[in-house]
Amino acid sequence: MTVTSICGNRNRSMQKDTMYAVWVAPLLLIIAICPTWAQAGAKEPEAMYAQVGKSVRFPTTDAIEDGVYMTWYWTATWPNDKPQEVFSKHGLGGTDIKPPWKNRVSVPDPDYSLTINKVIGSDFGYFKYELKEKQTKNAEKVYRLYEVTLAPSSVVLSGATLALTCQVKSGTGAKLTWFPPETADSTRKTDVPRPAFRSSTLTLANMSGRDKGVWTCSVNGHKADATTTIHVIDLSPSPKEPIYTSVHATSQLQLPCSISSPVGWEMVLSKGLQGGSWSFLPDPGLEQGPKEPRLLASLPANSTRHWNITAGSGMDGSALQKGPQGNNLSLSKKAVTTQDRGTYTCALSFKTVNLERVIKVEVLQVFARPSTSAFEGQSLNLTCTLGHSLAPELEVKWIPPKTAPLPAMGSSPQAHTLFIAKVSVGQNGRWRCELRRNGTVLTYADVLLKIERVPVDVWLWVGIASTGLIVILLIFIGRSLMRRYRQRRRTQRRKTRFCCCKDPNPQKGFYRT
Repeated sequence: MTVTSICGNRNRSMQKDTMYAVWVAPLLLIIAICPTWAQAGAKEPEAMYAQVGKSVRFPTTDAIEDGVYMTWYWTATWPNDKPQEVFSKHGLGGTDIKPPWKNRVSVPDPDYSLTINKVIGSDFGYFKYELKEKQTKNAEKVYRLYEVTLAPSSVVLSGATLALTCQVKSGTGAKLTWFPPETADSTRKTDVPRPAFRSSTLTLANMSGRDKGVWTCSVNGHKADATTTIHVIDLSPSPKEPIYTSVHATSQLQLPCSISSPVGWEMVLSKGLQGGSWSFLPDPGLEQGPKEPRLLASLPANSTRHWNITAGSGMDGSALQKGPQGNNLSLSKKAVTTQDRGTYTCALSFKTVNLERVIKVEVLQVFARPSTSAFEGQSLNLTCTLGHSLAPELEVKWIPPKTAPLPAMGSSPQAHTLFIAKVSVGQNGRWRCELRRNGTVLTYADVLLKIERVPVDVWLWVGIASTGLIVILLIFIGRSLMRRYRQRRRTQRRKTRFCCCKDPNPQKGFYRT
């Protein structure tokens, strides 16, 4: 019996060992393998890109329902590091942003996407959000933030060459594409290299003012944009059309010239400024003799922001001192005359390049012939001119005083010369001539006509006085003639006969018989 019981106990123990080997060992193996499967089956982090100082947004791809707990994490490496909590949302609706992130991130309702307003260097790493309901994980999403590097803002001189390099610090196949600013010349698009991976260098030769602005390196079709601002020290382009002004009491001449980028006067000096000048070449029809440019203002090398104005030029260069950046090189002048017609040149000289801009100035003038003063009934010629024939796209429009309607004119109101056959007092006043292009008024000039009536009253009094004098003279002459006539008749009646004796007594003279 004792042997039998012992053998029975041994058999039952062996059965238990067999059951343990069959069930427990595979279970332990599954538990050991599961973490490896979980890690292998986990999705790769989604790549995100950002430039230091820019913003980046991590969207949520799952619906955030009421009662769901949500947490955003950050970690430098994944998945081994212990993550740092960034944001948490309680199931009852309360939210909390942790202190290191409080002033830099926002997680708006209802999607609770994470937005970093200004990325700093330590932000590059992994961001993950988790959704839990009743302490059970429902969903999670992992992002990896890569840094995009691009050279900071640059200041270059016109004509220089600049190289920009855009790079993504990662092993991914980030596709980089360059976009120039809108002001860039259309030919610049041919200088932009084809899309490249991870690194791309853009070389810009012969820089000009049109190249200033924001250049963009786009990652994977604007999924992230890295930008840099280029400032070009160049003169703003010359006006395509002449500047029109006029001989007028309130007219002014504005000569625009400025540095295309407001980089500050100290930066301009640091690029090797040698000096600057404004010069003027009169129109050929104004003066006789050799035509040589006249200096209007000068800017010595390494000087302060101050134009040295040539005496007698009448120019004002205070705009250079008034501007906060010192980039306004414009001149102005009051009391415009026809002698201001011509070509003006604004120039800056550097060690490596000379910058010039040319401005054409046209001055409109109105004059009356034979004079601005006339009597009623006389004829007048009004001429509105630039000193030469008008271009086909320009037209002149005459605007008379309110008392002189257009139908009363002797010629078309669009003619640059206006003939008035017989002026009247109703045409007295200020006549205005407008220079237009496609209906737009470019400038205007006017002339003041003084039309007077013929002085009838004065001539009437002169006539009356003359008539009176003539009548008085005739009366005087008539009375004089009558008096002489009467004296002659009286003399004939009193006439005494005298004779001479044959034997005269020795006495002198005559005697009465």
